[in-house]
Amino acid sequence: MSYKYILYELIVQTTFPCPMLLAADNHAVPDVVTIEGSVPRTLIGAVAAGENWQASPGRFLWRGGARAGRFLVEDGRRITLERNPASEDAMLAAHLLSAVLAALLRQRGMLVLHANTAVTRRGAVTMSGETGAGKSTTLAALMKRGCAMLADDITVLRLSADNKVEALPGISKLNLCEDAAERLGHAVDKLPRNPLRRIKVVLPTHNKMASTPASVYAIYLLNSSPKSGVTLQSLSGADKFSALQECIYGPLFPEEHPEQFGLLAEISNQVRIFRLDRPSSGWSAPEVAEAILNG
Repeated sequence: MSYKYILYELIVQTTFPCPMLLAADNHAVPDVVTIEGSVPRTLIGAVAAGENWQASPGRFLWRGGARAGRFLVEDGRRITLERNPASEDAMLAAHLLSAVLAALLRQRGMLVLHANTAVTRRGAVTMSGETGAGKSTTLAALMKRGCAMLADDITVLRLSADNKVEALPGISKLNLCEDAAERLGHAVDKLPRNPLRRIKVVLPTHNKMASTPASVYAIYLLNSSPKSGVTLQSLSGADKFSALQECIYGPLFPEEHPEQFGLLAEISNQVRIFRLDRPSSGWSAPEVAEAILNG
């Protein structure tokens, strides 16, 4: 059995259900096809690697563990899945919608950031930073203040027809740590858990999603600091370009899509980039959200 979904303006066909995704028409021609078959344990000719992945231009291998399987992403058009005997559909979907999806989008020439994005009155704002920096909590706090959500975890940027940097709508779900969800007024016991990170709950955001791309106003690199208070530092020149490099999700190969480096230059020219420090102790999400909205 196969399923078709809409993901970042692509029609993606899978061999397992992903209930949180927007279903595509059964007659839609897929841009990306998932097939089931043999996947190697290691990627021959890999030029970049991490604990669970290997990559080379046009190929990405992801090892999803006992409850999932191995994924091989090729040329941004095909995903081969080799299930493990104990695989679960929920785990397969969780892996697809994280590192596998990011690799797929990169191979299609999109600029993929490890970041969350909301639409404010000044335009889209993107929040990046290390794990635990508060990206999802900040997005939730902005939504609490009336902002629409564009993306959680995977933000995709491109140039519009009029050469403006814009972010694409992502998946209508938000992953939040349990304590953050409680502080923001959500009933944690009624929310599903993230299969990959059990400390996080998943908030459906169908009624709070932006449905169209939005021009990017600013990018914020969030950082947990021992200092008190929330501080903003506007970046310029080489510091701005260097900070942007920190936001990129996964390896970016120059020979794969050289036009992405032109897009990076346009982002540096068009988009404001800030470092935002928040106190590592205490609850600062409201102050961070206000700094982004009014700073």
